[in-house]
Amino acid sequence: MSGGREPRATVPSGPMIPSTAPPIRGTRRAPVRGKNVAHTLLLLGIVAAPAVHAQASPPAGGTGSTATTTIDTIVISRQDVFPEEAAAGNIIYRLGNGLHGTTQPWVIRRELLLGPGTPYDSLLAAESERNLRRLGLFRRVRVDSTRVDGRLALNVRTRDAWSLQPRFTGRLAADGTLTGTFGVTEINLAGSGNAMRVWYVRETDRDGMDLRLTSNRLASTRLAANATWLNLSDRDVLAWYLSSPFRALSDRSAFYYEGRDFRGRIPQYVRHNPDDLQTIEWRRRAQIHRLTGAIAPVANPREVFRIGATLEVRHEEHLRIEHPGVNLDSLDATVPDSVYGLIGVYAEWRRARFERVERFNGFSEEDQDLSDRVWVSFKLAHERLGYRSTGIGTRLLLSSGRRAGPAILKGALDGGGLFNSAGLDSGYVFGTGTAAVRETERNTTFLQASAGIQERPRPGSEHDIGFQVLPRLWGPHAFVGTRTMRATLEHRSYLVDNFYNLFGLGVGAFVDYGGAWYPDQDRRLGGNVGITVFGGSPLSSFAQVTNLNIGYRFGGGIGDSERSRWAFSAGGGLRF
Repeated sequence: MSGGREPRATVPSGPMIPSTAPPIRGTRRAPVRGKNVAHTLLLLGIVAAPAVHAQASPPAGGTGSTATTTIDTIVISRQDVFPEEAAAGNIIYRLGNGLHGTTQPWVIRRELLLGPGTPYDSLLAAESERNLRRLGLFRRVRVDSTRVDGRLALNVRTRDAWSLQPRFTGRLAADGTLTGTFGVTEINLAGSGNAMRVWYVRETDRDGMDLRLTSNRLASTRLAANATWLNLSDRDVLAWYLSSPFRALSDRSAFYYEGRDFRGRIPQYVRHNPDDLQTIEWRRRAQIHRLTGAIAPVANPREVFRIGATLEVRHEEHLRIEHPGVNLDSLDATVPDSVYGLIGVYAEWRRARFERVERFNGFSEEDQDLSDRVWVSFKLAHERLGYRSTGIGTRLLLSSGRRAGPAILKGALDGGGLFNSAGLDSGYVFGTGTAAVRETERNTTFLQASAGIQERPRPGSEHDIGFQVLPRLWGPHAFVGTRTMRATLEHRSYLVDNFYNLFGLGVGAFVDYGGAWYPDQDRRLGGNVGITVFGGSPLSSFAQVTNLNIGYRFGGGIGDSERSRWAFSAGGGLRF
């Protein structure tokens, strides 16, 4: 049988078997020499990056299976959004399939880590499944082996997700604030795996258009590309991205280039009491270029060790706008117009561990990453690169997870800072832990807690919780500051998975508690207890639900704007 083509033998197509640390900062000036050096380093980095990029072939197998039988061919069985037997008697399903372009076989084939002439390996098959799910194109993916005419075949079965997605994600806060995104997204243009979106965005403090184009593989190469334009009422943001990423644990090298241009306003909030929310406005101008190259001395389906180097050039200015009656004494001073560069190195070690789950964050299947991971990085902010004084930026990220009987346990600790001759210039520490217990297939209980501390963060990046961040029944900016803690206990019962092949429905209950404050303020905490009705689509490739919440608020010093103890909110459900 020919190894690269669809086999002549037929396979039944029956029912399917069910990111970067905050930028480091300090007080900077912009000597001319720093600007010249920074630009020179950027050009050198762009020229040098392709020279260090080389892609290794996937391992020849044997790491996850003792079988030595060689794969003869690849059998790809693709299914449309709605099953053929269901669409035959339903005009709506037929219309849906007609409007949707089924994912092309070559889109599936290029993500596989096994192929003709290689031994079958269960670890590489499982990773191929994850790679395909990560594309966000499929409702179901299975990769395993089968026999066709007595020969071993890699059996790949996919069912497409609905790709033309209207976007109506309105969220209603307890104080009546309506936010959301409204538009359309096509995540699989003509079955090519490329995506575009056109959204109108309404946030708490701004509104406007969000436009994006994404190519998972640019012109069928290993390159990925992305371009985004945010044209909002208080800012104009362009962002672009080009990379040849680590697409598999066995990949040996990668490079990434990111660019961003920001022009607009940033609000910074200070709440001295429940009825006193002050807003300080900053004008920000920034252009950022970041180039990263990495290699992996250890790269296999069980374990990876990667090292890389980063070159970053930033042209940035923060200008504070004075507001009568606002006390600015405790806030950072204006950041002058400056051009400066950063040179960084990082190392990552990971022992791979994943769990495929359903009815977790939503109705769709998803991969929970429970890998043991250590990430450490260092960045040099040198006076010769435009800084007023030399400093060292550090970051340490630790995360791990386990399956313990019916429970999935996860934890992460992330911290970093910029140190100079005067000591700590700015920094942060944030930790979170999650336990999810699956009592039955349709009932999951989540417990999650987190806490964090910031020192002299960038304006507008302080902890700002309430509404979309716990506690969910409080209004926007209910709790702000550089110290935070929050926790939730939530139970979800998934009642109906697939009502008319269109949506699923569930109910739950929750208790949230948390707050945020500045170090010169008393600790302010509040909570809520309530019930929720949630829904989601089984046609989606993304696991998340939409909630309607109602409940009772307590603590926090209810102010005039939040006088009622009873409240409700609607919006996207929490992801654990």
